[in-house]
Amino acid sequence: MQSGFLLEIVLPISLFIIMFGMGLSLTLKDFKRVALFPKAVLVGLLAQLLLLPFLGFMVATMFHLEPLLAVGLMVLSCCPSGPTSNMYSYLFKGDVALSVTLTALISVIKPFTLPFLTYYSMVYFMGEGKTIDLPILKTIVQLFVITVLPVGIGMAVKNYSPKFAEGCEKPVKIFSMIILFAIIAGLVKQNWEKMWGFFAQSGAAALTMNCICISLGFLLGLLLRLSRTQAVTIAFELGIQNGTTALLVTGTILQVPTMTVVPITYSLLMFVTALVFGLFILKNRRSILDQPSLERVS
Repeated sequence: MQSGFLLEIVLPISLFIIMFGMGLSLTLKDFKRVALFPKAVLVGLLAQLLLLPFLGFMVATMFHLEPLLAVGLMVLSCCPSGPTSNMYSYLFKGDVALSVTLTALISVIKPFTLPFLTYYSMVYFMGEGKTIDLPILKTIVQLFVITVLPVGIGMAVKNYSPKFAEGCEKPVKIFSMIILFAIIAGLVKQNWEKMWGFFAQSGAAALTMNCICISLGFLLGLLLRLSRTQAVTIAFELGIQNGTTALLVTGTILQVPTMTVVPITYSLLMFVTALVFGLFILKNRRSILDQPSLERVS
């Protein structure tokens, strides 16, 4: 399979299906929690909208990443969290309701902020005369159609046919995991000779970024006096990014394979680091202050 077909056809369709699956798990009640439990939601939103891009910039600068890799890291840091963060929150006793709410909200907001931050990242790291053409309005429309629209369709299906939505939800989640690994494997195979050196260069930066995001997310939650379960969720929401969206922007919209290296590396590492963090939390849950978590609105 050619990487062009993979990025231009398979990836957008797959992301549409993944976001449709997310919509199947959402209702309007998930968005109502913003008013009922503003503190935890606000902390999570601001951390993803402001802290993540800042951390991406600091890591890219600290590791002196070459311009294309630095932009790839910035794109990743500006992407929303994915459905995988909801799964990790469930498995490791986080606040699933908060996780679903944050993922839903940030998935609607970031398609409108991502193109601007991507453009300014290219200007900073590549130089204004060397930036790759990125029509911002067109990119917003593309991201809206591929990410926000399918979420709305999925919510409509759940509203009008809840049994069908319930039956499809789990298979689509499994599909999202499989397709992400399949796309990554395809890209690595097609660009193996070029990418191996970039993996060596970007691996440390991706791992550092991921560990900082998870650790800082958890500590931020505790410092701001959120419950332990909410702090765990904030950690997963910051550390687990939607790698498929990052690949869409870098590989499909910008069409720069080198920029996909950091999202690929990060996506592979985040499953392991999130697992280690989750197991650590479970092992030490009795020694960490626990408070009531955010419950679903009935």
